[in-house]
Amino acid sequence: MGIVGAEAADKVEGALEAAGWRVCALSGRSLLQGGEAVRIPGASGETLYLLYVDHVLTGVVAAGLPTDDPDDLLAKAEAQAGPQAEQHGQRAFANRPLPFRYGTNGVVWCFRNALDAEHLDGATAPDAPPGGARSRLVFAPHQPDTVARWMREAQRDPQAPTLRARLRQLPAVPLDHKRLRSAQYKAIKGLEKSLARDDPRALIQMATGAGKTYTVVQGSYRLLKHARAHRVLFLVDRNNLGKQAFAEYHGFQPLGSRQPLHQQMPLKLLAGGALADSDKIVISTIQRLWCKLSGLPVPGPDNDDFEDKEADRLAGRTATVRYTPELPPDYFDVIVVDECHRSIYGRWMPVLEYFDAHVIGLTATPIAPTFAFFQKNLVSSYTYGEAVADGVNVDYDVYKISTKITQQGAVIPAQTEAVHPDGTVEQINTVLAKVNKLTRQQHWEEQVEDDPYAPQEINHRVRSEDQIRTVISTFKEKLFTEIFPPVTNPETGQAHARKTVPKTLIFAQNDLHADAIVKAVREVFQAGDGICRKITSKASQPDQALADFRNKSSLRIAVTVDMIATGTDIPALECLLFMRDIRTWSYFEQMKGRGARIISDQALAKITSDAVHKDRFVIVDAVGVTEHEKVDARPLVRDNDRPLPSLERLLQACAEGRPLHADDAATLAGRLSRLRQRIDEETLVAIERCTGDMTFESLVGGLVHASDADRRATVRAEGGAEAESAELAAAVRPFVESEALRAALLEAATHSWLLIDHISQDQVLEARGQTDEEGARSTVSNWLAYMNAPEHQSDIMSLWLAFEERRPPREVLRELKILIGKVRATQREWTEQRLWKAYVDLGIARDSPRRNAGLVEFLTVLRYELGLDGEEFRPYRSTVEGRLEAWLARQRTAGVIFNGQQLEWLSRIVGVVAANATVHVGSLDKGLCAKAGGYGDFVATFDGGVWEPEELVDELDRELGA
Repeated sequence: MGIVGAEAADKVEGALEAAGWRVCALSGRSLLQGGEAVRIPGASGETLYLLYVDHVLTGVVAAGLPTDDPDDLLAKAEAQAGPQAEQHGQRAFANRPLPFRYGTNGVVWCFRNALDAEHLDGATAPDAPPGGARSRLVFAPHQPDTVARWMREAQRDPQAPTLRARLRQLPAVPLDHKRLRSAQYKAIKGLEKSLARDDPRALIQMATGAGKTYTVVQGSYRLLKHARAHRVLFLVDRNNLGKQAFAEYHGFQPLGSRQPLHQQMPLKLLAGGALADSDKIVISTIQRLWCKLSGLPVPGPDNDDFEDKEADRLAGRTATVRYTPELPPDYFDVIVVDECHRSIYGRWMPVLEYFDAHVIGLTATPIAPTFAFFQKNLVSSYTYGEAVADGVNVDYDVYKISTKITQQGAVIPAQTEAVHPDGTVEQINTVLAKVNKLTRQQHWEEQVEDDPYAPQEINHRVRSEDQIRTVISTFKEKLFTEIFPPVTNPETGQAHARKTVPKTLIFAQNDLHADAIVKAVREVFQAGDGICRKITSKASQPDQALADFRNKSSLRIAVTVDMIATGTDIPALECLLFMRDIRTWSYFEQMKGRGARIISDQALAKITSDAVHKDRFVIVDAVGVTEHEKVDARPLVRDNDRPLPSLERLLQACAEGRPLHADDAATLAGRLSRLRQRIDEETLVAIERCTGDMTFESLVGGLVHASDADRRATVRAEGGAEAESAELAAAVRPFVESEALRAALLEAATHSWLLIDHISQDQVLEARGQTDEEGARSTVSNWLAYMNAPEHQSDIMSLWLAFEERRPPREVLRELKILIGKVRATQREWTEQRLWKAYVDLGIARDSPRRNAGLVEFLTVLRYELGLDGEEFRPYRSTVEGRLEAWLARQRTAGVIFNGQQLEWLSRIVGVVAANATVHVGSLDKGLCAKAGGYGDFVATFDGGVWEPEELVDELDRELGA
């Protein structure tokens, strides 16, 4: 055994045996089928283990003391790889230095596969990285079956004997395939470049709705097919997202393949049961995967509560894992983490670090910890603005609803006046309902004194019934006049008004608030239960409710807390109503992304019968969520946001006398701060009665000060680590010493009550659409700077001459499209839609819709800035109508008179030109012209007149267009 300590040796050999190796001394070697780790002394005092798989010597482990550096031990294994192979002659794998090398001190395992940079014959691969194969830390030694598979793969492809070698030789991504968007192509290409470099972690940032999942499904297929990866894991943190990902993988048709993916590569959703070796793609929540790695039963597929209610409690502060033979660290080659901005930090990190796999992160909203975890390896970035500019996402408008109670709070009076028919006034004591937040038990109490409440207490301590009703009533009142106003048909100039409530998602503060909103919606809209449902993890059959909301036209409004806040696709969604504030930028962006999905006109019409086209969605802001800056600072509560389990755990630690570190103290402070918002004065008095002379605020303040990083550094600098520990211990002491305080806090957390204010009457302060004037001014200013730049003058002057000389419309439009291409090459997000919206928001394009802009609107802006229509901004339809009047006047002068039916057709052609800036014979068989009989009716109407029909169309194109 050399000088390796017995304890270290036990750990090393225990790890080898757990992985399936039979450990023995040289004299006990049997070379049976399977794996053997044969112990021999090393030249420098370490112990060597020669790894045999099916009689073949294939690897070496150098084991040392717990104080030894695993890298140094790996170097010793490297030094022995050649001599041991020579010594054992024909038994050595491929007659070359042993390729699989480990160095371990019994705690940390360091591994290097020499074949990652070599051909099987030992020659250096031409595309190998400088310095050869890169070592990596692994949780445990690989299983003999895995090593056997690696040997077979190397013999099958000696020039690319390992996964990492094959990752450097992936075939090119098909650039021009119609089913792969440019951003998806770039993401796959960037990812594969990163994998070829052997980067252990890679991050893909792609706007919500831009096809992240499709991108990684295609990428998974390429890794499995071309790099022959053994198995891919797709991780989520919510069960409904796992089911959604399973459906996306299951229905996926790979590029260049005639078979769906699941028929080529077995697909598994981890929900109870065992994994099969044949499974190639496994989809799981990180919580259920942890169950596998901790020996707990994996919940079934229909247990949607596990991730929300049970997993955190079971895992405790850190989700520790253990070696699991049926799910070893080498089980997956690639792990994809969906919505990685929220699911891989804190307690679940050990689950990811257990596996010896490349980790790929997907998110629309990366935050600082995301970049840190992925080592700043951002392989692809596609922002929401770029997605809107490319037509992959739709843009949004903001409509603000502000009420007095929302902004200022209210006062619940202890008494109210009642005026009797005879004129006498009676003071009546106020009696209000209280609802238990957990059990929903309700009882009534008489108000002893006036009770003022602030805006931040709404839906935490007090629920205002009229505030909810006022917001919903205003939403209904403004829905079809201002939020979704009538849309003008560009061909006819007529307005199309909607009557069907757009698919709307309302974000509530909590489940009780969601219940109250659902009730208010049904009452205000004077509709039955089918129009509105609560969809939260606590609601009944949430998956079915979500499917109904996505697919059924009858369910128009859903109320959620956070189940549909991220990752869930509902393409027909057109409106988001925020009745809860969000302070975190990434979370708000995720919530906002629910409305950004594009949808075909036909699919939209199936869900919302009178919707014509989804070119925007609307955020109805009833809480000021769009008005304040958002941050992604580390929250005070540092493990999760579920108050009872975490508070119970922390107080239990105090009861047992276990020391809390700074993060625990910060979490306890956050829990208590949230609890304070939910408890009444009576409960507060009961708690403070247990603290001696301390107030609730001083209890929390002491924890906050003791856990503050800057203050801790100062204390440590002045008094050393002992002073820092002493301050933390002093802040925690009340919770350690007082059993009564712990019991009172748990009682308050378990039985907190919500006061129902049905007295205070709310009123609307403001209800209007919000415009981004600052952004609009910047856009117009930048556009004018572009137009006036010397390098662009030739393009602008060329267009000015084309307008002035009234060149054929199609020639002018061709020049316009060229200019648009040049503009977007300079500033990708300068789209016709964005430019037009800026002119509307600044009041230049008055009384014009802000959305659905195109070539005609860009043409209108150009004509205005070039002064072709005078100093006033002139809508293009008005210009076309003026041109028709002038043309008709010239025709009358020439003696040509048109009858009523002919004038109707001329009016229709004005609509065609107003919408397209040109007209041709084919235009008359489309849209409203087609409904009026098309070109055939046009020919019949003008038959026998002065103008031949086809010549008349060409004449009108020249006179009215561009």
